[in-house]
Amino acid sequence: MAWNRAGLLDKLRESYEYYYDITEGDAGTGLPLLYSAAFHVRSEGYILVKKAKIWAAETNEYAYIFSVPVLDADTASRCIDFALEDGLPRVQPHPEHRESYIIALFVADVIDPEAQKIIRGRKFYKSFKFGLQGWVALKVAAVELEKELIETNKAGGNLVSFFRKLLRSEKV
Repeated sequence: MAWNRAGLLDKLRESYEYYYDITEGDAGTGLPLLYSAAFHVRSEGYILVKKAKIWAAETNEYAYIFSVPVLDADTASRCIDFALEDGLPRVQPHPEHRESYIIALFVADVIDPEAQKIIRGRKFYKSFKFGLQGWVALKVAAVELEKELIETNKAGGNLVSFFRKLLRSEKV
């Protein structure tokens, strides 16, 4: 029995709504972007008072959620390019910036084999000031509902367990 796209998208949205800032729509791009989600966290260590700060680290995630019945290679490339073009200007490197991730997530009934190759092979990594001001990396994941398959690029490997948890609760 195949997974349900509407149910998975609802669960996915619920998982993002609690901690992420959601922006609706495709922003006039014509891409199958349902919404984007931004997450920011800052950690600090200090002694006795907050003014005596020892260290600070910021982590950011910018997720772009796309949904199509059939994901082809051209659509996958354009969507990933859009995620990078939109996400990179949001990354503001500074001494307390640790890491930022740009995440492109696809939910499709069917994924074309060429699109699978693009998803698995797509990578992007950039460090700022030799890593002293953090880095940014691209994570890509796609769920093919018909074959119950999850594809990711190398950096997005941890997204497999994330999707499996969502799908476990969604499977009928």
